[in-house]
Amino acid sequence: MSSKHQDALLEEYRSCGEQVTRLDTLIWQTASIIFPITLAGFALFGLSSSHTPERFFVIVATAVGSITLLITWYLLSYRWYVYEHVAFYRMREIEDELGLWHRRYTFFVRVSPRKQRLALRHMSDDEKSRFQKLSSQVGNVPFIGLRATMTIITTIFVIGWIALIAREYILTF
Repeated sequence: MSSKHQDALLEEYRSCGEQVTRLDTLIWQTASIIFPITLAGFALFGLSSSHTPERFFVIVATAVGSITLLITWYLLSYRWYVYEHVAFYRMREIEDELGLWHRRYTFFVRVSPRKQRLALRHMSDDEKSRFQKLSSQVGNVPFIGLRATMTIITTIFVIGWIALIAREYILTF
């Protein structure tokens, strides 16, 4: 492989790493704006002791707006998550071509032990040895990924708004 080609791959690898960082930052920066607003809405309306039909409709309107915002964040974040995965995939391809291992290692430890065993079946003896050494050093790593985290958080907040609407309905009517 020519030095020029190797340099181009390393530059692409660096660019993919920067893209992952940018997208991850974007996901959590937008969350850091949306989540406090949602929590403030819960606090404002959840602690209220007055239950009038007018207030109920204000809560419903606020909840619909908040749920819309949360689902929009989830959908955008999911799109950015997919872009991150494309970058990670390309980084692993470049590592394969250049004989690098960092992303291959991180990908291996983030999957379940069952998937690790399946992957090991299709590897060369050298690769098996490397991954088995890594596995003996780090053990099983509990994993909750970005997508699962986004789904759980969004679901909890949406359920919270629905519960708040139901509570207000029961107390008002």
